Amino acid sequence: SIIIPGPRYIIPVPTLLYYSLYTFNNISNSYEMATWEGIEDSSPYPERVWFARVKDSESWNPLRKCDCKVINETVKAGKNTSLIGFGRATVDLDTDIIRYNFYNAPVRQLCSAAWFVKDYKSEKDVKLVPIRSTLDEMLIEELYVQSKAEATSNGSIDARAEVLLKDDEGYKVFLMKVGNTLSLRKKTVSMISLLLDGSSELQRGYGEYTVDGEEEEIALGPVRHLSFVIHGIGEAMWRRQDVMIPGVIESVEVMRAAINKKMYGSWKQDCQRCQKRRQPLPPPPNRIEFIPIEWYDNIHSSSSTLKKNLLSTTLGTIPRLRAIANDVIFDVLMYLTPEFCEEVLNCVIDQINECYDSFQSIYPNFSKEGSASLVGHSLGSVIAWDILSLMGDRLEQKVPMTGSASDPIVIDDEVKGFKLPTDASHQSADVYRAYAGDANVEVTQKGGTWGPCTVGKVANTIPFVPKFTMFVGSPLGLFLTLRGARPIFDELRLMELKNAVMGRVADASLQPSSPFTLPSGAVYNIFHPSDPVAYRIEPVLLPKEFEDIDLPKPCFLTVEGQGVRLHVQAKEFGDSIVRTFTGLLSTNLLEKIPSQRSVNADAAKVKKTIKGKPIYHFALGGSSERVDFQLQPGVVDNEYLSAVSAHSGYWTNGDFTDFLIQCANTP
Repeated sequence: SIIIPGPRYIIPVPTLLYYSLYTFNNISNSYEMATWEGIEDSSPYPERVWFARVKDSESWNPLRKCDCKVINETVKAGKNTSLIGFGRATVDLDTDIIRYNFYNAPVRQLCSAAWFVKDYKSEKDVKLVPIRSTLDEMLIEELYVQSKAEATSNGSIDARAEVLLKDDEGYKVFLMKVGNTLSLRKKTVSMISLLLDGSSELQRGYGEYTVDGEEEEIALGPVRHLSFVIHGIGEAMWRRQDVMIPGVIESVEVMRAAINKKMYGSWKQDCQRCQKRRQPLPPPPNRIEFIPIEWYDNIHSSSSTLKKNLLSTTLGTIPRLRAIANDVIFDVLMYLTPEFCEEVLNCVIDQINECYDSFQSIYPNFSKEGSASLVGHSLGSVIAWDILSLMGDRLEQKVPMTGSASDPIVIDDEVKGFKLPTDASHQSADVYRAYAGDANVEVTQKGGTWGPCTVGKVANTIPFVPKFTMFVGSPLGLFLTLRGARPIFDELRLMELKNAVMGRVADASLQPSSPFTLPSGAVYNIFHPSDPVAYRIEPVLLPKEFEDIDLPKPCFLTVEGQGVRLHVQAKEFGDSIVRTFTGLLSTNLLEKIPSQRSVNADAAKVKKTIKGKPIYHFALGGSSERVDFQLQPGVVDNEYLSAVSAHSGYWTNGDFTDFLIQCANTP
């Protein structure tokens, strides 16, 4: 039998080789004098390269070298499945497909090859097409091996030998000799087609290649942080083929690659500095994994009665604009309804539980050595807030949270929550009455809530307390306003003040902001200043008596060791000068001193200052004193032009990815 490279391809030799001998033999000189063209791998058993694609119409793309190595080792071990992509996907060799483990993406077809056809797109653009047929590959390999053996034994080569392909009917492979150069080429049997198409050169072994992102991810340490990314509005539209805006899966892939590249580049620079100083090299930074969480199909499923009714009532005119209403704005409207709000929350919580459990089965030590976080984009940030609100409610009521059997939830004593002010049956009626009319505000303002409005109680919760939670491009400030949360937050502040007066809490806790917190190590509300969907959260946590001029400005998003860029400082200074001359600001250019017109002057007065500037502390931020953070604008940045891409551009923003790396790697 002939052994084709790779133990999986040990196949008996056919009893007959299809050679066609011409009336004369073109005998070459000695084999040592001849050279082979197209032989990238001359070893007896060339390494098989594995390829993947989604559709039949697409080209085959090579997998990462590390993944090819894993699959080849799986074949040698006689197994049928293996994990690739650092656990993000599973290869099934029985069906030759690749499935993703943590999110709903199309399965990919799988194949491997050691022989390839060179497809010349241009002189410099050559595409290697794998020969997928095992039988054809075996025949080609046998022709190559026998030609080499003949030259080795008697110093001559039959340069006109050829073999008919079995699976690729109508084609044959022949040995071509040009001078002292030998090569194998593929051509059609039909003379007419041969005149039109000519022949194609074959190549043994794929040769050197690189896959973007492989070097960086291999060099990094083990994964020590897991972040769940919840998508926002419009995901049903972004997943369409004719829309250029990427969906959450593609965005997460891009962000992961960018973060790996940043961490790898920073580590290499540290290594170079240590080498110059003759110091020990630092260990590589640990990987950060991201898992996208999808919920849009619960609302936009084409089989749902609601979606069918919506489409039937949609006018046929201006279809692209109506698609925006049906696929983008519709998400917000549906989440405001108790039924779909509850369905979406259950969907997201179940996905996080399932993915977290699967992740720990792949990385058994993660629960002991790693941490997890939530990142909510757009409406996804409201969903993340609601999930933490429900968890805080359970913590306050001492409801047990068991988690999974393999990983029970252990809540630190310092993690606290707040009981939701009303049960779900009253929320929808009371929330909007809070602002129905000025005359009734004092009577009904306590009817609001900060939590979700659902039909019944959401029984499940996520299996961890987030190390940090990020609301990115979030409309959460709008939702909290609609829910009537500000009076409730202020009531909590007044209760804190009352306890302070009675000596139950320390005076240091007196702040103008509400003591409200969520069960999360830190909370960040990150937004681009031109994002039309984004809203602030800090003003909702302050008393209603705070006017716009009293509100603290959002912080600029910076990482440790880096401050606000010079052009941003210059712009801030210039804007302050202009507003000062127009009488809209006090003489303080960098921070505004709050007015003393709050309900309780002692509570509104900020006692801690640095050089006369007030220090705000928001309990909601957790380990972060502030909650609202804005991205730094570019040197040339028009706010109206930036608004077009601001809402979808967070994943590739350097300030955001740097800040995420810092948060994930901070002990």
